[in-house]
Amino acid sequence: MEAARDDSRFGCGEVACDLHKMEKDLNGTFCLDIHNCNEATIHPANALLIQALQLCSDSTASVQPVLWDHMLHCWASKLEEDAETVFRGEKGRKHIFLLNNISDVSRLMRRPGAAFASRELMGKLVSLIQTYKKSFLAESWVPLNDTLHSNMDEFTAGFVAACDYQRAWKVKAELRYDLREEIVDLIVPPYEAAVQLQANRGRGSVSGVLRAIAAKKKKQKKYTGEDLKREIRALFEG
Repeated sequence: MEAARDDSRFGCGEVACDLHKMEKDLNGTFCLDIHNCNEATIHPANALLIQALQLCSDSTASVQPVLWDHMLHCWASKLEEDAETVFRGEKGRKHIFLLNNISDVSRLMRRPGAAFASRELMGKLVSLIQTYKKSFLAESWVPLNDTLHSNMDEFTAGFVAACDYQRAWKVKAELRYDLREEIVDLIVPPYEAAVQLQANRGRGSVSGVLRAIAAKKKKQKKYTGEDLKREIRALFEG
């Protein structure tokens, strides 16, 4: 049997030995099967983190926050590392994977009998969720708004492509609604303002009439703000 390890972070004794082994596992032993996973795959490190947090709760109260921070950092780093490997080149999908896994850990923390659950730990998970939501929106949706005042056709094509790409992504129920509404808030108001501005500029002018004729010839679908909302609120599956 391995001797109990003395580590300033973990203290000493059997609990310290177990925590050190879990830290080692979180830092690299567990990995995903990159050929058989998607954005809804639950990382095996999640269960290990819960076990580690449970052990941390058996430590002296004064060192619990330090241990929690350390284990959360190891776990989050492992998730990010594997997400980069599995979803390389897949725009936005790695963030959905990270959000799904953080949501899974949050659910495990809320289970009856989870003695380690605390407002502090939940707050850290909420902060991670907000960080990855912002990263997802910045990578997948913010660039669309940059095209609004220069090329409406480019915006429409980009919007349709983004919806087609993300529509079947699997997102946990507690995340789906919020993500959809955040995309609506990001995309729809600027779109409606750009459409109104374009209409005001073109009203009665020769160039406006010519643009209207050209648009009819292209037969490209013209979306209203409500159309965009419907498309966005159809994104993601359970």
